[in-house]
Amino acid sequence: MTSPHSSQTASWTRRVPALLVVCLAPALAACSVSPARVQLPARPAAAARAALSRSAAPTPRQQAIAALGGYVTALSQAEQSRSRAGARRILRPYLVADRIAGLVHTLTSIWARGDAFYGQDVLHVLSVRVEGRRAFVHDCDDTSGMGLEYAASGQTVPGSSGVAHDDVVTRLEFTRGHWRVESQLPEDVPCAP
Repeated sequence: MTSPHSSQTASWTRRVPALLVVCLAPALAACSVSPARVQLPARPAAAARAALSRSAAPTPRQQAIAALGGYVTALSQAEQSRSRAGARRILRPYLVADRIAGLVHTLTSIWARGDAFYGQDVLHVLSVRVEGRRAFVHDCDDTSGMGLEYAASGQTVPGSSGVAHDDVVTRLEFTRGHWRVESQLPEDVPCAP
């Protein structure tokens, strides 16, 4: 005597191959059909492609400005890292090698006092002069939203607040394929963005 479950199992077992054939047949048939022709958009002419690639490359002036902006951001990140090794790693792409140790030493002494920077420098580039492997970026920074604060209390360190119009000339050097900050000199001449 057979149980009702065994007849259902036998019936299901006979259906599986049929289901496989029904499901796989259309897919297999599609593989034998030649691909349909599709109209692709025309490729741009060689001259147009060359012009696009030339216009996409930033000029040395634009590269120097971008390097200065990167340095400002990296300096903030290096200070926030509160780590000598981290600060060196963050500054390396933006600052010439012989200036990194001095800057990290300055940051370390700020951390040792329990102080921390707040705010961000806002750059207003006035002019850029590129002379071979050197660039000079003259900008009128807004550092009024920056300063030092006591890390424990959050109070501003007296005399550390920035100014609205900080006249600065940054000297950059083109080394190993990148512009890097070499020095920054504040000017004693009023500026306006």
